[in-house]
Amino acid sequence: MRDASKSGYGWAAGTIAALLAAVLLAAPSLRAAEDVVVAKPESVGMSSERLKRIDSFIQEYIDADRIAGAVTLVARKGKVVHFEAQGWRDKENGVPMTEDTIFVLMSMTKPIVSTALMMLFEEGRFLLDDPISKWIPEYENHTVRLNRDGVRPLTVPEARPVTVRHVLTHTSGLTLNPQGKGLSQAQIDHVTNHGKGWPTLAERVAHAAVIPGAFHPGDEWQYGDSTDYVAVLVEKISGRSIDDFLRERIFEPLGMTDTYYYVPQEKVERMASVYMNLIHI
Repeated sequence: MRDASKSGYGWAAGTIAALLAAVLLAAPSLRAAEDVVVAKPESVGMSSERLKRIDSFIQEYIDADRIAGAVTLVARKGKVVHFEAQGWRDKENGVPMTEDTIFVLMSMTKPIVSTALMMLFEEGRFLLDDPISKWIPEYENHTVRLNRDGVRPLTVPEARPVTVRHVLTHTSGLTLNPQGKGLSQAQIDHVTNHGKGWPTLAERVAHAAVIPGAFHPGDEWQYGDSTDYVAVLVEKISGRSIDDFLRERIFEPLGMTDTYYYVPQEKVERMASVYMNLIHI
């Protein structure tokens, strides 16, 4: 297992408690995260003995080096009956996991950001079959790669424009990763800002337009990073940053006050290191 990232760039992140608040706030009797009550499992019809099995199960994974640590929580009838932190937030530096650790949500960012865009759709701000070039003009004359090996790509114009629907459904063929695409070093430098990255997600997406699509839009399905394009569309259409939009329209209304697209600098130290398990994949 190795530490893959600590920054969580471009991914939503939040605490287990914040996510719990979103669930609990759906109940009419609970109106704020402060209403969460801790109770004995038996008071809500659960077994303390059986809940202890969660700790044992998680510890087995930690001892086997399959995960660095975890925070687990069980609630029933609006009451928390199990809330435990085990293992390490930062294994290399000996920082233990805590209940308020902030985790990168990884691909669970996708449904959140997609919900944000569909909120704008419900407001009549765009059509699903609008081309993304309407807001990201760099993709107006985008190309598709014919060969998929590592040599210089043979490209043709897209058979049809990439639409909002395509980036929402992983059928766009787009990627932000220039590696292994047969691009020249100058093109790779253009995409990556000479390896330094771009200050904003919008700049990153715009510069990635030099990467040919993997297939004609709508022809295939390929799981990938198209949610970054969705996030940029949210910004362009709403006029708000993705962080502000999610906070104002989704997180704060749900009481998720410790969840962010970009974690504030003063809270970065609470983030769990992101590890990649190279054995159990």
